[in-house]
Amino acid sequence: MMAVMPNQDAKMCCLKITFSFFKTNHQLMCIMIEKYLNFQLIEPSCIVSWIFSPYMLPHFDRLYLWQMLDTTIKFCIKRCDRIKVELEKSKIKLQEKKAQETSAPDPDIAETRKQMTAAAEEEVDHYVKLLEDAERSQKEVFLIVVQRFIMILSDHIMRSEQESRYTQTLWFRCTRDRLRQTLVKYRREVKRYMVTLQTLLFTPEIEHKILECFTQFKGYIA
Repeated sequence: MMAVMPNQDAKMCCLKITFSFFKTNHQLMCIMIEKYLNFQLIEPSCIVSWIFSPYMLPHFDRLYLWQMLDTTIKFCIKRCDRIKVELEKSKIKLQEKKAQETSAPDPDIAETRKQMTAAAEEEVDHYVKLLEDAERSQKEVFLIVVQRFIMILSDHIMRSEQESRYTQTLWFRCTRDRLRQTLVKYRREVKRYMVTLQTLLFTPEIEHKILECFTQFKGYIA
């Protein structure tokens, strides 16, 4: 499977084909998203980019689209939590090995226990690297989600003003509420990225109808 999806374009194409195939059964589509994530066939950032792609824009008012987004975000969070648990276990194991090493009764046993300690240290390093990669991926996902919300809402406002149309449409209000809901629902994670969000995305240049979502969120978590 990985051989036929060597890059992001191929993975985006795979998601598009999968969605077309399951267009009458969106529950199965959500299951396929879980499969792609669990088997590490498609990265969470790629799935988020596809959800916010122009191809999926007509489906923005559909519940199944937001279910797929929730599935992707929750996968990132659960993966980080799972690795944290394994890292703590490996640290406890390392402490035990070190204690056993210092209490070895003779040189031969001491050497064996030293090797076991080294193996435990490698295991800790392994989980530290896994956690760093998982947390980097999670941050990337949240930044992409917020960025795409801002881009889509900003584009809607710009086109509406150019065409002298009403900006506060039902679609606009629902999409903006989805942004607000996402920030609140995952506030524990979002709080970790507040500086980055405020510096790179929610800048003063952003349309105030969008910026107020972030302002309200900051008041909510204060």
